[in-house]
Amino acid sequence: MQRGIRAKLVRGCVALSAVSLIVAVLMAVDPEPAAVMLGITLGSSLSRSQLGHHGRERLQALGLLPLLGMATIGLGMLLQLQFVLGAAVYVLVLVGTVLLRQTGDLGRRFSSLAATSFLAVLFLPGGAGRDHGPVLAVVEPLSIAVFAWLVVTAVQLLAQRLTVLPSPARRPTVETASPTSPPSNSLRPSSTTRSALQLGVGLTLAFVIAADGFGDHWAWVVLSAVIVAYLPRGRADAVSKGLHRLLGAAAGSVFALLPLATGPGDSTILVIAALSAIGIGLLLREVSYAAWAFGVTVALTLLDRLTGQPSPLIGMRLIEIAIGVTVGLLPVCLLLPVRTADVVRSRLRPVLAAVAERLAAADPSAQAAAQRRIEADLRELDQAGASLQEAARALAIVRRPPPEGAQWVRNAHTIATAAIDSTPSAGDELSQAVRDARRALRDPAALGSALSVASRLAQR
Repeated sequence: MQRGIRAKLVRGCVALSAVSLIVAVLMAVDPEPAAVMLGITLGSSLSRSQLGHHGRERLQALGLLPLLGMATIGLGMLLQLQFVLGAAVYVLVLVGTVLLRQTGDLGRRFSSLAATSFLAVLFLPGGAGRDHGPVLAVVEPLSIAVFAWLVVTAVQLLAQRLTVLPSPARRPTVETASPTSPPSNSLRPSSTTRSALQLGVGLTLAFVIAADGFGDHWAWVVLSAVIVAYLPRGRADAVSKGLHRLLGAAAGSVFALLPLATGPGDSTILVIAALSAIGIGLLLREVSYAAWAFGVTVALTLLDRLTGQPSPLIGMRLIEIAIGVTVGLLPVCLLLPVRTADVVRSRLRPVLAAVAERLAAADPSAQAAAQRRIEADLRELDQAGASLQEAARALAIVRRPPPEGAQWVRNAHTIATAAIDSTPSAGDELSQAVRDARRALRDPAALGSALSVASRLAQR
C-alpha cells in the first residue's frame, strides 16, 4: 500500500512531469506569462482531481472544462468592466458551485474542477490570449484546458501502466447518505449548505474590504479568502490551510527578492526562477500546502514584473494575504462551523465498506479490486484528516492526547492493513468488529470505541 511521504512524492513527480510537458509546449507556441500560468494551474488541478479516475469520469471532466472555461472568461471580463456586478456574480457562482456538491458525483467533480478555474480569474483576470483579439481570447484558454487534460491523462495512464501509480478502483454503487448530514427531522442545515453560507459571507466581506482598502491589489485579499473558505473541508482543515498559506506566501515573497535583485530586467532569470518555484511547489504540494503557496507566490510576484504591472511592497502583500485569510476563516470558524472530525467520519464510510468487502472476498480478483478501493479511499481519508494529524503531532509535544478524528484515521489504517495482509472469512472477529464500526458511524462516541476494538483485533 502506497502511504506516507514516498507516495506523496511519487504523485508529486507525476504531476510535475505532466505540468512540465504542458509548459514546454506553451513556451514554444505562446510564451506569454498568462498562457503559461493558466497551463500550470490547470495541469496542477487536473493532476489531483483526475487521479484514480476511470475513462468515463475523465471524459466527464473533459466535457465540463469548456463550460468552466466560458464561465471564467465571462467572470474575468465582468470583473474588469463592472467590478461591483462582477464581484456579486463571482460570489453567487462560487456559492452555487459549493451547493452542487450535494447533487451527486458529477456535481462534486464539477466543484473540484471549478476551484482552480475560479482562482485563475483572480490572478489572470484578462485571461490567456487577451492580446490576440476577441476570438483568441476565447479560443486560446479553451484550447489550453483541453491540451492540459490530454497531457495529464496521458501521463497518468502511462504511470499506471508502469505501476508508478496504482490502477483506479472500481467503485460499486453505495448509499449516498453521509454521516455529516443531519437527520431528516433536524432543522440544522447540511454541512454543504453551511459551507456555502460561510463562503458567501467570507467572500462578500473580502470583496468589500479589498476594494475599499487595497485598490488595484484587491485580488490578493479575495484569493486568500477563497483558498481558506472554498478549498478546505471543515474548520480545522481551513485553519491549517490558512496557516500554510501565510507561511508559504511569506517565504515566497522574500524568496522573490533574489531574482528581482539579481536580474530585475532579465526576463530569462525571472522566468527560470518562477518555473523553478512552481516545480518545487508541485513536487511537495501533498507533503505541505505551504510549499505550493510558496511556489505560486514567487511565480505571481515575478509575473507582475514580467507583465509590467505595479507590485506592492512585500509587507503590503503579506498584509493583504493575512487579511484575506482572516476574513475567510471567521465565518468558517464562527458561522455554523463544520467539524473536521465529521468530515473524517464521512470519509470513513467508504474505507470501512471496502475493508468489509476485502474481508469477505474469496477469489483473488475480488480481493485485488477491494484492495485498490481501500488504497484510494484511504488517500481521501488522509486528505480529510491531515489537519487533525498536524494537531496530533503538536499536542504530542506537550504530551496531550490527539484529537479523536486523528485517532480514527490511525485505527482505520491499522484495520485496512490487516484486511489486506490477511485472508480471514466474513464470520471472524475482525469482520464482526468492522460491521460494528460501520453501524457506529453516526455516533462519534460509539465510533471511537468500535474502531479501537477493531484496531486491537487487527494487531493480533
